[in-house]
Amino acid sequence: MFKVFISQSVYDRIISTEEERTISGRSNLYKLLKQQPIQILTDKDTERFKLHPENVQKNPSSLYILNIAHTEALTIQRTYGVMCVSGDSPNISPLIDVNDIHIAKEEQQLGRGWDTVLGSVEMLPSNALLMTDRYLFAIKYPSAANGISNIKDILTELLPKQFQGGNYHVTIVFDNMAKNENYSFSEIVQLIEDVKKQIGREYPITMEVLGITPECSIYKKLHNRMVISNYFLVEASHKLAAFNKYKGTVRQMLIPMTLFTESSLNGRSTPPLDAIDHTLATLRNFSKSLQYLPESSHKIYLYAVNGEVKDKCLSLRNRLVK
Repeated sequence: MFKVFISQSVYDRIISTEEERTISGRSNLYKLLKQQPIQILTDKDTERFKLHPENVQKNPSSLYILNIAHTEALTIQRTYGVMCVSGDSPNISPLIDVNDIHIAKEEQQLGRGWDTVLGSVEMLPSNALLMTDRYLFAIKYPSAANGISNIKDILTELLPKQFQGGNYHVTIVFDNMAKNENYSFSEIVQLIEDVKKQIGREYPITMEVLGITPECSIYKKLHNRMVISNYFLVEASHKLAAFNKYKGTVRQMLIPMTLFTESSLNGRSTPPLDAIDHTLATLRNFSKSLQYLPESSHKIYLYAVNGEVKDKCLSLRNRLVK
């Protein structure tokens, strides 16, 4: 859940300065503070974050505006994958969408594939990632751009080069009944585990794979094909297996979006954050329900973590759905 944690002195200064301006002249930061949940931090609270910066991961998709130096804020952001800025000159422009839309065409090259599509969001901090596409593994053949090769390209672009906040979390959700008949669930799990090793990150990655079926309560709610992280989403109008060596597999729109738009901050449209919250709430409720399922109901999905297929799942581990 997105929330703004802000030092009291910084909040007071921003509000007093902005409210001297005309309504039309007020900044996006002011509008965000007035629209989104905020928690104002005392000097002691701020000092605790300085002494224990790891605590930012208790709210891993929030914005922290702290009365600390720019270098300290940047270190927290890079270490824990959480958006943290100095109260001296808080810049939230990375959270404002740039309306970046890409149209992939079948058998035509689109720049460098996912590298081109993700250019506007790949530098945002992150500590978790979630992919959902029911038909992600409908094609197996390497020459036809299968889900595995596209997962590798997406993770290569989006997983940070450095991360010191413990395990980075990745969850992949697909329809196990719609996978190619030549795939087994265990094979998909092993191939994804191989990808995890191939991308060569030095920090530990918790990799979850969830194969749902039409009997799952969340099945109809996960129609959209999405990549979701702490501060952005990428939506594919047809499928995430979008490229075969930089060439489009189908004609579709691929739209990376950060949390807010200028229009949404001005009250004229819905922020992309709402789409993220809706999908994460669906998975969060599913995760919470697992521990209450009768034993027989755990057969309506398959689950694996870090290459090991489990008999059942009692809770998803991804911090995005905690």
